[in-house]
Amino acid sequence: MQMKTAGQILHSARQSKKLELADVARITKIRPQFLVAIEADNYSQLPSGTVAKGFIRNYSEFLQLSPDNVLAAFRRDFVENKLGQIVPRALADPVTNSISWTPRATIIAAVVLVFTVFGGYLIYQYWVLTGPPPLEITQPPNDQVSSESTVLIEGQTDPEATISVSGQLVALDKGGQFSFRVPLNSGENQISVVATSKSGKTTILTRRVVVH
Repeated sequence: MQMKTAGQILHSARQSKKLELADVARITKIRPQFLVAIEADNYSQLPSGTVAKGFIRNYSEFLQLSPDNVLAAFRRDFVENKLGQIVPRALADPVTNSISWTPRATIIAAVVLVFTVFGGYLIYQYWVLTGPPPLEITQPPNDQVSSESTVLIEGQTDPEATISVSGQLVALDKGGQFSFRVPLNSGENQISVVATSKSGKTTILTRRVVVH
């Protein structure tokens, strides 16, 4: 049975937790395109080997995996060359593996790399077009206690998405930010914010506000 690569381990763990890449990117502050590259073991898309290892560690900790175990799988399959680039170990050490590196092998590797990068790009674009939109609520914090009769809901989503707050459509500015004041009732108030993409996928966040 073939052992999983670091990217496959992270991809499987994310899917088992039913997490979207947008949520991972928002929380870990790792750009979505880098997460896509890591899960595809396409480390040529990352700035350097040091950055790749740091992202893998942070991603592993976020998914509650052992960073050391995931990095061990990464080091088993990949190595950093003299230029600081991450390459497959078999390509970095052709002598010990009795492989003669030839111009033909260079062309094949280049073609494989181009198709890998292009495939990763297509996967990312498909995810952007068909996946649920990102959604962040900056105000108010959850479980806020207030004595006011209204509360200001502020946040950000995809500029192409539509937003509704407690069932009412809210206008977005060009950057995808929104701001809407919601009336409150005495006691507990559950406020639902729904972002809907053009493909009909939704992301829902709620805020609980208690009025005394």
